[in-house]
Amino acid sequence: MPRTYSIMHRSERLALADAYIALTRVMVDSVFGNKSADHSLLLIGSAIMVGHAEDKPMNATKIAQYIGLPRSTVIRKLNQFLEAGVIARKGNVYLLSMERAHNQTKYVTEAMRIFRIAEKRLKTSDLDAISSAASPASRLPASQR
Repeated sequence: MPRTYSIMHRSERLALADAYIALTRVMVDSVFGNKSADHSLLLIGSAIMVGHAEDKPMNATKIAQYIGLPRSTVIRKLNQFLEAGVIARKGNVYLLSMERAHNQTKYVTEAMRIFRIAEKRLKTSDLDAISSAASPASRLPASQR
């Protein structure tokens, strides 16, 4: 197996990538079950949740601007969410459905568990960075380490 080259901020990137994958799996499962979903659905769903949680629900245009997707794509995907009962439309803005908004699902609990693990890994990484910065070898030029 070929050796890899080093990655700057390796442990931080690893923690974030692991958390992203785990959260994506949780989100897909919470909405679509075993069906696959593309990333645009996850972005749109997340944008709707942000707007709802901030008490500033967004319309399709604002969602499209917020996540950087064409408005037509956003509208098509919003219709999929509406059909699945995940979101609700109130006037021209989108919210989590009443059932989703009031339900403490296993998915929220699982997402919070993932965040805590990632946070713990990042804190451990910070400690590693501090201890390596304090080591005498870290003060040497890279060519002498």
